[in-house]
Amino acid sequence: MNRKITLIAAGVSLIMVLGWWFLMWSPAGADIEAADLRYQSSLAQAQDLDLQLQRLEATEARMPEMQSRFQTLTAAVPGSPDMADFTVAVDEASRSSGIDFLTVTASPPRGADATLGLSVVDVQITGAGGYFQMLDFVNRLQETHRVFVIDNLTVSAAPATSDELLDGPPGLNVTLAGRLFLTDVATATAEGA
Repeated sequence: MNRKITLIAAGVSLIMVLGWWFLMWSPAGADIEAADLRYQSSLAQAQDLDLQLQRLEATEARMPEMQSRFQTLTAAVPGSPDMADFTVAVDEASRSSGIDFLTVTASPPRGADATLGLSVVDVQITGAGGYFQMLDFVNRLQETHRVFVIDNLTVSAAPATSDELLDGPPGLNVTLAGRLFLTDVATATAEGA
């Protein structure tokens, strides 16, 4: 009988341990494992957020520089043709370089350039002067605040008058064909060149 009670007690104990294992420990272990996974995920997310915060703080520190660059780019590629301003810049470049400024002509803005996403104004500039004055003029044009791309440069000798003495290099006639760029197609079309 003693043996029977011992076996029953062992069996009941085994059932209680198995019941405790399946009803208490196993679900709690799964909950602990799930909580650990959530904790690890939260740590990774916190690291990502820290990196993002560092990048945002670095961007904030560079904000004045970026705003300055944006203003420079906005002046270089405005939203309207502003041909009067460009003509004044061309006139100043021609006077500073010592050439005779003749004409600036511009076409109406045409649709957005497929590669740049900007509207384009075709510009032609003609002038007359010496070789070094022309080089200086072209360099000064490139230093203006507007983006002006020179696509074609045609140079020819200026005709000499009969009473001129050829004691130096001949004068030159220069024609520059280039492009100005605009950011706002609607405004450019409304204002024209």
